[in-house]
Amino acid sequence: MKVRLATENDNQRLLELARSAPMESHLTVNVDRAPEYFRLANLQGDDARVFVAEQDGIISGAIGCCLRDVRLFGRPVKIGYIGGIKVEAAARKGLTSFRLMNAVAEHLRATPIELAIVITMESNEAMAPILAGRVGMPPFHQLTQFEVDYILPIFRPIVSNHYLIRTMRPDDLENVATMFQEFFKNYELTTDWTPQYLAAILTNQPDFSYDNFSVAEQDGRIVAVVSWWDQSNFKRTIVEHFGGSVKTITTLLKPIKLLPAEGEALRELNLRHIVYSDGFAPAARDVIRHIIRTKRSEYPLFRAGFQKQSQLNELFSGLPRLKVNLNCYVAFKYKESESPEIITALRQSKIWEDLSLH
Repeated sequence: MKVRLATENDNQRLLELARSAPMESHLTVNVDRAPEYFRLANLQGDDARVFVAEQDGIISGAIGCCLRDVRLFGRPVKIGYIGGIKVEAAARKGLTSFRLMNAVAEHLRATPIELAIVITMESNEAMAPILAGRVGMPPFHQLTQFEVDYILPIFRPIVSNHYLIRTMRPDDLENVATMFQEFFKNYELTTDWTPQYLAAILTNQPDFSYDNFSVAEQDGRIVAVVSWWDQSNFKRTIVEHFGGSVKTITTLLKPIKLLPAEGEALRELNLRHIVYSDGFAPAARDVIRHIIRTKRSEYPLFRAGFQKQSQLNELFSGLPRLKVNLNCYVAFKYKESESPEIITALRQSKIWEDLSLH
């Protein structure tokens, strides 16, 4: 077996691998990246790489990584993000996963990162030995949990009349960037929310523009912002199996066709960025409900992700939803960075992650 960098020629085989190696939890899901496997990887950070495990010309596993410029305890640092780990069932009992992770570790050691993160589904037991620091790799420490909610628009949510809700305009960019900076000032691993950064994602990311931002305004002042994103042209969530309590819920909801049959793609809209000024959480709640009200005939599911126990969780109270938990792990490039004090400080911090890209 050899591990090598993937090329555009591997696109079709990687799409097939992603479909044949789902993530298993209460929901067994995979992410269909057709028609371009590499597009999602390139959206997750800079200098994206995909490594594949190959034997006799057949690809049996893949893993991706990229670099990100973030803020950590008030200073700019570069970190690595590891994701897209896929291994065919027949290869999971061997060393394929370890060799793929080791290839990524070797690559990231040669970059100026200080740490790397990886996010897995909560019940993904197959990742445990890989993250334990065996075969010369650094150990990963569990950092926090994220929660992905699938909101079911069973009823038309009520929106107050306290705010003017409208689409964001180019002349709002400076004010919106200031709101993002203020909202995320106490978060770790977040980006610098400059007007230039926001303008870049509006320009460079597919199917994402000013029209994808809804703002709440009071007395001429923007007090809340929520963005939404239809990613179906490059990323679709396929549910291969509904299990546990989720299966019961899907059976009950079958007559109203909110959820697809097993093996079909979810028709979902991602609620991507949610920020608000101090004291204006109700405004963000109204924007969320406004988006659901206006788009529920087109989208039977609305997806939102945030750190577990986040204050954002309260904005979704009263809305029927299914929850999927994700574990976030961190590994450090340098041994001295693994001090209990640093790990504890990170575990007690608010952590930013764009879960729409997972």
